[in-house]
Amino acid sequence: MSAKDDDFEQYLNLSPTVFFKWRAQDGWPIEYVSKNVLTLLGYSKEEFMSQAILYSDLIHPLDLAKISNDLAQFVRAQKSFKHSHYRLISKSKKIIWVEDSTQIVRDENGDILHYFGYICDITSLKTSNQNLEMYKHILNANNIITLSDKQGNITYANDLFLQSSGYTLEEIIGKPHNILRHPDTSSEVFKTMWHCIQNKQSWKGILKNKKKDGTPFYADVFIAPLLDEHQEIEQYIGVRHDITELIETSEALTKQSQTDNLTGLGNRFKLLQNIQEAHHPLLALFDIGRFSEINDFYGYALGDELICAFARKLHAFTRPQFQLYRINADEFAILYDSVQNDEFLTTIQTIHSILNSEPLHVKNKTIVISVTTSLSFESKKSLLTTADIAKNHAKNTKMLFCLYNKEIELAREYERNIYWASKIKQALDEGKVTAFFQPIFNNKTQKIEKYEALVRIVDGDKIIAPAHFLDIAKKTHQYIDITKRVIDASFKLFETNNLDFSINLTHEDILSDELKHHLWQGIHTYSMEGRLILEIVESEGLKDSTAIKTFLSHAKASGCRLAIDDFGTGYSNFEYLITLGATYIKIDGSIIQKIHANNGAMDVIKAIITFAKARGMQTVAEFVSSKEIFDTVCELGIDYSQGYYIGEPKAHLLY
Repeated sequence: MSAKDDDFEQYLNLSPTVFFKWRAQDGWPIEYVSKNVLTLLGYSKEEFMSQAILYSDLIHPLDLAKISNDLAQFVRAQKSFKHSHYRLISKSKKIIWVEDSTQIVRDENGDILHYFGYICDITSLKTSNQNLEMYKHILNANNIITLSDKQGNITYANDLFLQSSGYTLEEIIGKPHNILRHPDTSSEVFKTMWHCIQNKQSWKGILKNKKKDGTPFYADVFIAPLLDEHQEIEQYIGVRHDITELIETSEALTKQSQTDNLTGLGNRFKLLQNIQEAHHPLLALFDIGRFSEINDFYGYALGDELICAFARKLHAFTRPQFQLYRINADEFAILYDSVQNDEFLTTIQTIHSILNSEPLHVKNKTIVISVTTSLSFESKKSLLTTADIAKNHAKNTKMLFCLYNKEIELAREYERNIYWASKIKQALDEGKVTAFFQPIFNNKTQKIEKYEALVRIVDGDKIIAPAHFLDIAKKTHQYIDITKRVIDASFKLFETNNLDFSINLTHEDILSDELKHHLWQGIHTYSMEGRLILEIVESEGLKDSTAIKTFLSHAKASGCRLAIDDFGTGYSNFEYLITLGATYIKIDGSIIQKIHANNGAMDVIKAIITFAKARGMQTVAEFVSSKEIFDTVCELGIDYSQGYYIGEPKAHLLY
């Protein structure tokens, strides 16, 4: 073989294309094959040249007959040929799809000497094409699909679109999509949609459409622009799912969930919804007295009849603009959207008088009922709550009619204060006041390094948060005792480890000689110097500068570090931070929770971080409740994170 032949052979072996020379005999014995056949099929050139393997041995059994027939036809036609794609089986039994191009070499008499050609591996392409066809099949089988031009005129619609819309292909091609538009769908929806897709963005939403016969149907719609090679809009594709059954079922369930089964009136959920929808709602509640006794005496069947009779009677006396509800077993409500408070009051007084003066006749029985009526003209947010307060006040004071006023609420608050004062005293006496501990995570070391002690009352299986009792504890002079319990519980727990921890102190704590003496003594007894962080509740403000300076001096002498809690709200000012000389600034959780809202919270947080770094202070983000917030907190360079994403308060420590 010449040098040129060697160069050509080397070139062939570097090619991804494998060259073959076949004899025109049964099984197509191989006279020559390029060495790169080893890469494609796993057999060496020598194995083929020894005639140990015929080419027909490589062809997949399901393709062999077709290849033989194709070859016979090409030979009769006396021309070179390309086989359609077929499969070969490699030495490792792997299936390889190939493309085959073959030349027929003949002698001077026209007899075939051999075949000469090449094969290319197209397995990945074949698989991709098969997958693409499968994807197209699945997409068409499960989705309603249309294509449209840049003006929104339909250029393609699949069978599912025709089935769901009721149109034929001839009726729909070239027509704009608004042929499906239902009048209930706002034009603003379509303006928003066109704005998105014309700006090369996709749009997704639920549309109420109409079929050819006018029947409404609902579709979950996704529309996206298809771009050409210049990134210009060429056409639009719309993919829809018919969700009519889902919407109708949802509407039926919604109606069912908002309807009282016995009377057919709206229930409590419906009332709450209508209150929010009203402009100036006025509310009256009607409570049937001793209804449980009627049920017990006459039976539930008659009780149900009585409820229906009461509903009919109440409805007969109401005005058309009133909305009537049954919101509890024996409780009804009337909602009126109006600014005419006096008119509503007068009407309800009349209805109340009639209900209490006329008995109900049920199953040949005459039943005298007593109805308590309460009203509220307060804001939407508190309308039902205040009407309930008026009702309970009326029952407690043996009244039958009551209009809510602030004095009733004050009396209720007084009762609540008495309850909690007793509850707190009992908790202190029985050792139920304790501390829970929430971890504080170092964002740089990725470790929990500190804990904050938080007061809780443990009442059986209930864990009572401080929001329920701390304010009342201050009013009833039990607050200092609660703080002392937290200090004791914390010192006993952290005596057994070397972790840092913090305790909250308020203005009241700092001004209490009793509390300060207890704190300094505890630090010395439990050797907490250098580990305790005192969190000053910044939102309350600290006014007595002399007492504060004395406290700060003693705290630092005892090895305590200071943290400013809730910074960013209340009395926040940076001069205050400089005065206290705090080590940590705890950024208020209400700001951290709004970190992704476009309301200036991010600017406030950045300002606090900048100030803290300039003064050598470290920052702690409170209320870190999600990974999204945590990631942003870390990106901003805040030193520590605290919140339910890191860990909720527990009676034990999370290492």
